[in-house]
Amino acid sequence: MSRIARAGLISVLILAMLLWITSCGSAMTFHGQVIDADTKEPIEGAVVVVYWYQARMTAIGEENLTLKDIKESLTDKNGQWTITGPKGRMHDLFPYFSTITGIHYTKEPEFIIFKPGYCSWPKGFSIEVCKGKMKSEGPGEIMEGKILELPKLKNKEDRLTVLPSTLSSSSDDPQEEIRIQKKQLEFLRLINEERRNLGLSEYKLFERLRDEK
Repeated sequence: MSRIARAGLISVLILAMLLWITSCGSAMTFHGQVIDADTKEPIEGAVVVVYWYQARMTAIGEENLTLKDIKESLTDKNGQWTITGPKGRMHDLFPYFSTITGIHYTKEPEFIIFKPGYCSWPKGFSIEVCKGKMKSEGPGEIMEGKILELPKLKNKEDRLTVLPSTLSSSSDDPQEEIRIQKKQLEFLRLINEERRNLGLSEYKLFERLRDEK
């Protein structure tokens, strides 16, 4: 291959990589509606948490993931919610290149949807009563704005099973952990509400964060 051809190929690869990085960060508006699976009525006040991981391919071909950002929203009286953030990508399109350069990319967002007394997404799929009514093919349906039906839970054991955990930073820096927790105050509030309902102790961290907000 001639020097000019090699230079042209390198230029094309660099351009493709730049376009890929740009598309990972392009913003879109995620939206949807949450309703009661039995009554089909909107669920107001459910928290929708959207979170993104930053990924980098390692030398052995595995993804090294770091929690990048979190956004949350409460459903309105119609059960509807919207959050704007990076579209992200499911896979690294240039794993060899990003392994060598150490370039990070943003993964497609993941979702948590929670309302005390209801099956939560995605932990609800761990119990039969939720799996039977939470009909979904995965987070892609939430990204497309489709309706999510949450069944009500009738016993304490099931409510304990689907009680979600807050998202935590992988960093050892306490300030980074506080920054991450501050982005999910409504989520923390509803988790503590359910913990009180179930006779559990609240997260003590929440009180400090609420005072600092």
